[in-house]
Amino acid sequence: MDTKQLLGAIVATIVKIAVAAAVIIIVFRLAIGAYNFGYSVFADIPVSSGEGRTVSVVVSENQDEKELAKTLEQKGLIKDANVFYVYYRFSDYKGKLKAGTYELSTAMTAEEMLAVMGGSSTEEEQ
Repeated sequence: MDTKQLLGAIVATIVKIAVAAAVIIIVFRLAIGAYNFGYSVFADIPVSSGEGRTVSVVVSENQDEKELAKTLEQKGLIKDANVFYVYYRFSDYKGKLKAGTYELSTAMTAEEMLAVMGGSSTEEEQ
């Protein structure tokens, strides 16, 4: 085997190892991201503990649920609009949110906020 073939074989092996390592790192990071997202959806942890901060939220008749999630995130009631939206899509409140003005707290979980906006709570103002 001459030197060029030997160097070519070594370089090819190094490239294969580098590609395999890159794939492993990407898969590992994706798995961690998926786990964290799933944990956020199913753990349903409020933004703050204790009393929290009360914020008034208006839900309009034709408001998209993604827009509502973004509004809740902007007002500091939830940490991630995407997590809230996924939680909503898998909840019993899907399609049951009612238009109105609601007083929500940073100490409320997503489930509690959906209960209020879905009419299952007495904290609703209209």
